[in-house]
Amino acid sequence: MEIITVFGVRWRVAPLWEVLVTLFVILVIIGFFALLRYNQYLKLKKSSIEQLFIYKARQRGLTGYQIRILQHIVALSKLSSPEVIFNNITIFETGLLKFLQYIKKSRDIFNEDLKDIFKDIVITYERIYNPVEYQEPLNSPDELTADTMLCGYSATGRAFIAKITQITEDAIHCKYFRKPEDIPADIIAEQVTIFFFRNGDAEYSFDSKIIAIQENAIVLQKPQAFKRGKEVHHPYIQTLIPCTIQLKNDESKNSEEVIIQHDETVSINGTIERLNEYEAVIRVEERLEYQKEYILFFTLENFKIEILSTIIASRTITKEKIIYYTFKLVQMSEAAKNVISKYVKERL
Repeated sequence: MEIITVFGVRWRVAPLWEVLVTLFVILVIIGFFALLRYNQYLKLKKSSIEQLFIYKARQRGLTGYQIRILQHIVALSKLSSPEVIFNNITIFETGLLKFLQYIKKSRDIFNEDLKDIFKDIVITYERIYNPVEYQEPLNSPDELTADTMLCGYSATGRAFIAKITQITEDAIHCKYFRKPEDIPADIIAEQVTIFFFRNGDAEYSFDSKIIAIQENAIVLQKPQAFKRGKEVHHPYIQTLIPCTIQLKNDESKNSEEVIIQHDETVSINGTIERLNEYEAVIRVEERLEYQKEYILFFTLENFKIEILSTIIASRTITKEKIIYYTFKLVQMSEAAKNVISKYVKERL
């Protein structure tokens, strides 16, 4: 260590190499903490992105299992911003091809599992890219539309997933998600069950057979009819809304002046305890009749609402002599529909 004199004061000066080493150590410590902070920032950012992704997925009604499938598709697509998949069908379909290749190579997934996995993929696709709140039930296969995703499976456990591209008089042409050689030629001789899902409506299925395989497309025999399965559940919100129930006047069927007429001599008070855009669960203390039409009166957001309704279910608590009726909301004004829709969505 050197000693120097400055203005009559003697100073001990460390060698240059010690100074450089000290500065290096200080810089290393500063750099370490900077990297630590940056790593924490990246983890927080990644967590925020994942939470936003899950939030958007749940907004579209996806289950936890369907979200995991979607996360696999996103991971295989190597997206820097996963939420872009909600607005880009091409990204989903490209990722789906990679996901199906992954499934094919996986030893943990058996043929019997594919049926449920493919059903969840179909539902996921429809919930994301066809986010309608309500659709009228289909009456015949002629009402099917292009771009509907479907999956098929045979009695021997073979399964496939495809999307409708064209519907002709006797056939349904579909884009096949996998390489053409991945579907065995002898499946043409087998009967297959086709499953598809309509958001805001229900699950559907029909029996058919593959009548041709053309490169990356398959052709299905168009069915004469199909089965309507489990309906889409519309979540309820908890409420305590006083209401009045009146029996509809049958004479209103011949009336053109008034949309809904009612018999004012029959009036029952109740409380709406659960509500969604299409149904209401109402607590009353008197018995009502099935196969009758009723008018519900209540006030929501300072708006007086009048709805034609029918009873679809009931539950009785014997000790308290209380009956819970589930009413289907059949007919209402457009303004009333908008008020209920806004009220429900804000409280989900």
